[in-house]
Amino acid sequence: MARLGVILALVAVAASASVEAKAETHELSAPSSVRVDILPDGVVATRTRNTQFVPFELYEDVDGKPAYRARLATVTASVGRRTDREGYDPNSTVSVAVDDLSGMAPKRLSSFSDPGAYGELVENLYFATTMPGCCGGADTHRVRLLASGRALFRSTGAGAVGCAAWAEAPNSRPRTLRWAAFDGQVSDEELKGGLVGRIAYGSDGGPLSLLALRVKPEREDIVELATELSHDAALFWLDPKHPEDDATPGSAYPKSIWAIEGVREPAKIGGFRLALRLEGRELALVAVEGDRLVLASAKTAEGFTLGELPR
Repeated sequence: MARLGVILALVAVAASASVEAKAETHELSAPSSVRVDILPDGVVATRTRNTQFVPFELYEDVDGKPAYRARLATVTASVGRRTDREGYDPNSTVSVAVDDLSGMAPKRLSSFSDPGAYGELVENLYFATTMPGCCGGADTHRVRLLASGRALFRSTGAGAVGCAAWAEAPNSRPRTLRWAAFDGQVSDEELKGGLVGRIAYGSDGGPLSLLALRVKPEREDIVELATELSHDAALFWLDPKHPEDDATPGSAYPKSIWAIEGVREPAKIGGFRLALRLEGRELALVAVEGDRLVLASAKTAEGFTLGELPR
């Protein structure tokens, strides 16, 4: 991403004379800037542009041999604020470039940009960009796959990834991962139609199922309910082979689902459920079968309904 102003310099440094191998050294630098305007009416407007280098490693097989692969995420946040407005400038962005440094020269793997004020790596596999909530609103997160930059989901809530959870099939090779996320960001028009959030389910390839959570539009507390959901909704994976773990909330660290131990084929991913809860109350319970959320057998709390949405 040339416009990031990142300077990549590759220097091959010889080791001691007794060692034939050479070490590849990657030296990087990038500019940062700030502009502060004190306007005639006393308003202070700031625009900062900060670049952060985040080196990380992935342990994987390379030509049949286990090895660490050195990678680097270059994260540039361009953020604006004004003292006469709440929250961040909606045009604030976080841009990310990911390079593989395992070879003689850096190899660009992905680059992307999302609205937000800051972001962070998640499990060295994903990147979550966060726009803090304004005026009582919840934080909004956009999560992408680092290796390709593919957009996976948007979620709301606290923490790096908000209301989201990952699951994995134990002892599967290659690794089988799935995620679920709740997005409580709805427009005024959507709220008038009774929409209070969306539940998504997918893989590193993207969303596989998307459901709408609705209530009756005339419900008196619909605004308060939507706000509570965006802040405090929680997702749980329910594994029938380990029901004692049902109360464990989902997180960025994947939960092992023993009902799909060793499974790789998408058609065989099923036999477990996803629950959406708010302050301990179960609002929706949806089975996973054939690597999809099954709407036909889903259960909801009184006053709530689920419907399918296009992915």
